[in-house]
Amino acid sequence: MKLSSFRYIAPQCFKSMRNNGWMTAAAIITITISLFLCAFFWLLLLNINANVTDVEKDVRVLAYVDFDVVPAERKEIEQELKWIAGVADVSFVPKEQGIHTLEERYGDSDLVESLGGVNPLPDMFSITAIDTNQVSAIAEAVSQIEGIYEVQYGEGTVEKLLSLTDGLRKFGYVIMGLLALCAVVLIAMATRLTVQTRKKEIMVMKWVGATDAFIRWPFILEGMILGLVGAVLALGLLLFLYSRAALYVSINIGFLNILPLSAVWAPATGFTLAAGFLLGLIGSMFPLARFLDV
Repeated sequence: MKLSSFRYIAPQCFKSMRNNGWMTAAAIITITISLFLCAFFWLLLLNINANVTDVEKDVRVLAYVDFDVVPAERKEIEQELKWIAGVADVSFVPKEQGIHTLEERYGDSDLVESLGGVNPLPDMFSITAIDTNQVSAIAEAVSQIEGIYEVQYGEGTVEKLLSLTDGLRKFGYVIMGLLALCAVVLIAMATRLTVQTRKKEIMVMKWVGATDAFIRWPFILEGMILGLVGAVLALGLLLFLYSRAALYVSINIGFLNILPLSAVWAPATGFTLAAGFLLGLIGSMFPLARFLDV
């Protein structure tokens, strides 16, 4: 198709949108809502992943050492721990440091004195896994080492956390897919209505030798414009509400880690505009096939 053909295509596109004003407006509104919700769930997944990553960094296997283990044996145990598959880091925590941590947590400046002058805590090793999914296997391997009398890693809680976050991710992806499908259907309906009103014109153009591409491009351009307009509106609403939500969460729900607007606006813009463009392109192509087969 020649470049000069676009002199015809662009005016026809805007003429079609003007003639079907109510349908065009309805399509833009629906696309805006669909893309807003798609981008919302996408940002929600980003923040879930950020919080899960923070939690995963804090998931450690705690290996408590027998009280009668001497320093030389402790060194051997530490080497065995480092050789376990999936272990990223092993750090030794003496019982003095453990009791000091408890004093800070409970606001007691001399917990040992309160306990009769005896520190009841054992020495322990804090073990970090390369992958959180390996924590249970590492804990099992650690429990087999001689000189370790107890292993803790939040058994049950870690598995539930991983299962919950995985379920939330899958739910988000399903919702995004359904919303994208709704947007495609709405664009397809708007394009189909336009094609129906110009059915005779399309037939005449085919009879006089117009190519399929020449006939198709005004409708494709219309779909892309609808998608991009809806994307811009959705993006503006999304970033405005996200900035307010981020401020509220940071002030009132301090334990949640919400990504700042400066970290998400660029990927959110790319995601929303690309989604609007692709949905408009795909939605405008489906209704044309039967009418081009004249």
